[in-house]
Amino acid sequence: MTPQPLDNDEEVLFRQIHPNFYDNGYPGSLPFAPSAKDNNKLSVDRSSLTTAAGSHALFTGNGFKSVAVYGVSVAEFGTENIPCYPDPLGAEATLAANPAHAYADFSTFSPTQGKKIAKRLRNNAVKRGRLHP
Repeated sequence: MTPQPLDNDEEVLFRQIHPNFYDNGYPGSLPFAPSAKDNNKLSVDRSSLTTAAGSHALFTGNGFKSVAVYGVSVAEFGTENIPCYPDPLGAEATLAANPAHAYADFSTFSPTQGKKIAKRLRNNAVKRGRLHP
């Protein structure tokens, strides 16, 4: 069963930026679209449940790489017709739980459309500025 979509337009959703997609102090657009392995779901963390610093600490503490945290609001995803859903993750053998996890659902878009949308989402995130560190 799909949960109810997030409906607080003001809520910012945090996105981790891998060092390979960060150049001259700015993220590329690829981190703002799901990759092929993501099943059209872009992982984000909810600002109503964690901070940018907390999101970064959990992500890197779980062994993943991130050089920056940027954010896109629920409203900005909504402008692109991308609903966002809560998706808290329980702890696994080697991963800590992430109760703030959510996803942006790109499933109604082709990969080409998703890349175009990602550019606009990236621009919104850059306007907001780097949130951590």
